[in-house]
Amino acid sequence: MQSALLNRARGAAFKATRPNGCSRSVVVVRATAEAPVVERKERKLGPLERGGTLSGDQAAGKDAGDKARAMATGVTAAATILQIVDGRFVDDRWIGGRWDLNQFKNAAGEVDWDKVIDAEVARRKLLEDYPIPSINEDPVNFDTSEIPWWAWVKRFHLPEAEKLNGRAAMMGYVLALFVDSLTGAGLLEQQESFLGKLALHICVFAILLVRSSADLDKYKGLIDEATFYDKQWNATWDGVKRPSEAESQ
Repeated sequence: MQSALLNRARGAAFKATRPNGCSRSVVVVRATAEAPVVERKERKLGPLERGGTLSGDQAAGKDAGDKARAMATGVTAAATILQIVDGRFVDDRWIGGRWDLNQFKNAAGEVDWDKVIDAEVARRKLLEDYPIPSINEDPVNFDTSEIPWWAWVKRFHLPEAEKLNGRAAMMGYVLALFVDSLTGAGLLEQQESFLGKLALHICVFAILLVRSSADLDKYKGLIDEATFYDKQWNATWDGVKRPSEAESQ
């Protein structure tokens, strides 16, 4: 029961509601899911959680996310509300068909690109769930290319690279121990041999290709798609002799 409630809470990242007593066509979407309330026993915070001698935002670390800052300060970030009113996307930060970057600046006066990405993702998700017509009077002038490349790298590529690097290291170490137990060749000997280098590259590329179990379904779909027309062609000859079979007889 508890796991079902947790899955339901995780899947409610975008929950649509309609305000009571509202005559206009209004769709309100909460862009962040509310965390489920789970009773936990109080325990003493570790040094990393306490932030050492620091306090407040500084205790969360450099370039900390909303979750880390909430743990350090005890203040949870407010959920973002996006709306579609009378067939148009409405948000206080959406001005002239683009995000007003001045409203995304942090305490240092710099644009928090993570919040811009979150807002754009929420906007596109809202329009995907509730499509609206495109009109010349309300153009979309915002382009994701305006977001610096380093913001994309820090937000998506670095965490993914760190995860894949850790998986490759763990799998490589386990396989090296397995080879060592079978052949007696140590880690250094395996690194210097051709077969050892080949096995290392196979391990790394295999992890890059299969990052999760969902990738297996993706590759299976690609294989089915690649052989789809061949299956259709063979199906057209069911019950019919092919010219090549007639010649062989």
